[in-house]
Amino acid sequence: MDDKHILLVEDDETLQALIEKLLINNNYVVSKAVNIEEAKKLVKLFLFDLIILDVMLPDSTGLDFYENTIKNRVNTPVIFLSALSNVDDRVTGLELGADDYIGKPFDSRELLLKIEKNISKKQSLDMVNFGNGTEFDLKKEQLLFQKQNINLSSNEVKILKLLINNSHQYLTRDLLNTELGLDYLSRSGDMQISRLRLKLKKECNLRDIIRSVHGKGYKIFI
Repeated sequence: MDDKHILLVEDDETLQALIEKLLINNNYVVSKAVNIEEAKKLVKLFLFDLIILDVMLPDSTGLDFYENTIKNRVNTPVIFLSALSNVDDRVTGLELGADDYIGKPFDSRELLLKIEKNISKKQSLDMVNFGNGTEFDLKKEQLLFQKQNINLSSNEVKILKLLINNSHQYLTRDLLNTELGLDYLSRSGDMQISRLRLKLKKECNLRDIIRSVHGKGYKIFI
């Protein structure tokens, strides 16, 4: 199983370094951001298994970033970092739909337990229903039609996961090419999406579930 990828958004460089070391020592892959601008770039480039998000950041608040950018991403759990005394921020985050919070300062064992719990919960919900008897198991990376497995290439699996995790917005060619390891100007990703659409149509009788808009990219309607 691949190591889980966590986005850590924290502007206190000392605390960020401590958390990063803790996560790496426990076999997590870590990407870091010190502000919302950096975090926005990273969520466009990677599909994270979990996000650790400080509430107070220099260019905005973690709450705003969560509500405007993260909330509608499929199955991306968020743990807010908040001062223990700031009850209002914790309550607001949970009301917005965040998965968990941890107060600063915190015990490393508590943070690791919260991470494990939320990633496990995410994995238990990783079945996406496309309709017409078609489901995609994000954990097992399997497309099922009438409970029968439909063969997918590794890139087709990546594309489906990208579309699902970005279902609230259009999947740009830049992100598609980055995730598939293609050249910036390559059209290979477009051709692979065309083949995937044809497979969904022929094998699962799903029409127009993946749509394209010129200048915006691709979007899956689920």
